[in-house]
Amino acid sequence: MKTTLNSARADGRARRRVLGLLAAGVGLFLSACGPAEPPAPVAPVRDEAAVRREWLFGPRAAAPGITWRPSGLGLRMLAPGEGAAPLPTDRVRVHYVGSLKDGRVVDDTRAKGKPLDFVLNRVIPGWTEGIAELKPGGRAELFVPPSIGYGNNGVGDIPAGSGLIFEVELVAVNPPKS
Repeated sequence: MKTTLNSARADGRARRRVLGLLAAGVGLFLSACGPAEPPAPVAPVRDEAAVRREWLFGPRAAAPGITWRPSGLGLRMLAPGEGAAPLPTDRVRVHYVGSLKDGRVVDDTRAKGKPLDFVLNRVIPGWTEGIAELKPGGRAELFVPPSIGYGNNGVGDIPAGSGLIFEVELVAVNPPKS
């Protein structure tokens, strides 16, 4: 009788162990079935052109309203102006502020107190293309890459290979000579 009783106790302990292990396994299994963690946000994919523009012009290149041309010119119209846009052979009068991506101003006609007159097709190609989109009284921000700016040549305070940002106002087309 003693052996039967000891045997029954041993069977009971074995069953409890098995049930305990089974309960632990079910608990682990169910804990893995809980709500999944939300996926990490996907970083927006930026194309090579956007990366290059940011490198040339800094964070201002991502501003809304900029139209990027096949030439690489960025144009953000601030005020359209009125009248006829200039032709490449027209003489124009402009006020402008030219700066680098770090905000350093490299030229400013307002600070000099006098606008600049020139024949439109005799300046850097970025200006010829951008200013031709303005009408008298119009203002725009031009983002000029080196390929249509000064290229790999440093000029004055402009380092070689720099992207340039110009805020330009077209004062007049074919103004009287001053």
